[in-house]
Amino acid sequence: MIMTPRLSILSALLPLACSTIAPVVRNDAVPPPAVAAHQHLISPQFAKIVKQPELNCADLLRMLDDAGIRRGVVLSVGYSFSDERKKIPDPDRATSDENDWTSQQVVNSGGRLVGFCSVNPLRESALAEIGRCLQLPGMIGLKLHFGNSGVSLRNASNAQRMEEVFALANAHRAPIVVHLRSRTGTPYGREDAQLFLDLLLPRTPDVVVQVAHLAGTAGFPDYAEEAMDVFATAIERHDPRTRNLYFDQTAVADTASTPADGEHIARMIRRVGTNRVFFGSDLPIGNPPPAEAWRIFRAKVPLTAEELRAIALNVPPYLEGRSSEVAEAPRLVVTRSWSF
Repeated sequence: MIMTPRLSILSALLPLACSTIAPVVRNDAVPPPAVAAHQHLISPQFAKIVKQPELNCADLLRMLDDAGIRRGVVLSVGYSFSDERKKIPDPDRATSDENDWTSQQVVNSGGRLVGFCSVNPLRESALAEIGRCLQLPGMIGLKLHFGNSGVSLRNASNAQRMEEVFALANAHRAPIVVHLRSRTGTPYGREDAQLFLDLLLPRTPDVVVQVAHLAGTAGFPDYAEEAMDVFATAIERHDPRTRNLYFDQTAVADTASTPADGEHIARMIRRVGTNRVFFGSDLPIGNPPPAEAWRIFRAKVPLTAEELRAIALNVPPYLEGRSSEVAEAPRLVVTRSWSF
């Protein structure tokens, strides 16, 4: 869905605190997701890059309300400004500004959103920015995008740097959401996932690591299935390195997904366990909003009602114990029938 300027016009009519009353979760066999664990906003400066209208916290909360979802995890796109292909002037400053803007949006959400900082981990400034950003209000974790940042674990210096970044996140007790699909080196797949398992997960024994898009980008192509097979095999063997390993199903199913695609996705989710899979819908540029994303996932992936319910009710461990103001609010019944 392409966002229209109407969203930004409507958001301007809202008060600064953009929290809304959370919709009721109906007592259906398959309820709406409790959390949208992979979402993005569009800041004024990011809007210039993607050539789309601003998408702020008020806009996102309206989408979550429409889907019956109470809470969301907002992943800063600060990493995008340090993608050397974009040739952004002063990328380090732009990254910091984006993290600051994301923090303010999270604060404005009335407790319904939490934020994840982001950086290009290969930049010299990355470690300092991670430490700074994690002190900002509402920012609880770290988003890494190997594709945008040009990270390849097959590169020894890249791998060493990523070990430092993961160790730093663990020291801050900051969960990580990682877009693992890389754009450099030989074709991505099984070897990259094995390096991730061997080198990086041992550096984060105390925090959740959430691999985005079931280890792919969009859809569930062969390379994503190969990468996920590495993780599923380790989980099946009770490898201790996978104790805090989770996944999101963001953008793995779309309107073009075939029955065979759905079967592959369902099989992999069953292998890793529905308890390890979170819902997300990404940024609504080429991706549907949360309500439609959940409908497509349910329609295209042949999981049982019990399995879908388990995924819907999953709450990431990094949100457990974090109270939301909306949890105390009166509830109303809602009636409704690019990868980043």
